[in-house]
Order: sequence, then structure tokens, then C-alpha cells
Amino acid sequence: MKKIFLLYSLALVLVTSSCIEQNYPKWEGSLVEFQDAVERAPAAGVTYPRITVANTVGTVNLRVNLVGAHRASDEIIIYSAVASGTTAVSGKDYTMTGKLTIPKGSSFGTLTVNVLNTGKVGGSVDLLLQIDGNDEIGYNSNYNKVQLRITR
Repeated sequence: MKKIFLLYSLALVLVTSSCIEQNYPKWEGSLVEFQDAVERAPAAGVTYPRITVANTVGTVNLRVNLVGAHRASDEIIIYSAVASGTTAVSGKDYTMTGKLTIPKGSSFGTLTVNVLNTGKVGGSVDLLLQIDGNDEIGYNSNYNKVQLRITR
């Protein structure tokens, strides 16, 4: 009799407590982030990853993720070189436009940096890139920086 009562009590508890409605908040925002920053561990002493490329590589393409709903039109995302983490010289070591496009209906865009072959041998320079977003799309502060180390 005690076993039946115990089983009945346990069944009653499970039936009355298993269907609790959960009202989780729904996030409606949009952010951009570097895929490499999400996948790679930060370099020692900094909060962003460092990617080493040779100065003979030519073009470096970095994938940028759109976190949020797809957009109905192309989105122009602004990016820049951060002076505090950059020793490379624009026009001498690299060129870039400062803008990338995330096509409508897509979750990804490509940031392109042209690495120039300086002909020098030995040493390296750094280019710290930061995604700034645009008026409607912000950036994920944990994953908005990537540093390119250009070796010679």
C-alpha cells in the first residue's frame, strides 16, 4: 500500500510540475563580428586573435558574421585600423577600403585587405582591424577585432 501511495504521489508531482510555461525574451537586435575572432583564441596579452600572413600573400579575406535577422537590402559595414595595435603603414604595407558589404538575405560579408609586397626581408608589422558597424547594426564588442601580423 505504501509503494502504491508513493508511486501515485510521484506521478502526481511529475504531472503537475512538468508543464511550466517559459517566457524567454526574444532578442531583436543585429550585430556584426569577425568569424576568426569567434573561432580563434586571443593572442597572448590581448583580447583579439592574431593571424600571421606573409607580405607576399596578396589578398586576405576575413569573414564577417551578421548576428540577427537577415536584412532586406545590402548593408554597408564600416571597419577601420586601430592605431594602438597597428605598426603597418597604409599604402606601404597594405590597402583597404574601410567598407564591406553584407548582401541582402545573407549572414556573411567579406572584409578584404590587400597586403603589399614591400620586398623587405625580416621582421614583421601588425594591422589591427576593428568592425565599427553602421547606423542600424552594432558590433559584438567581444569579437570585433582581429590583428594581421604581416611577416617579411
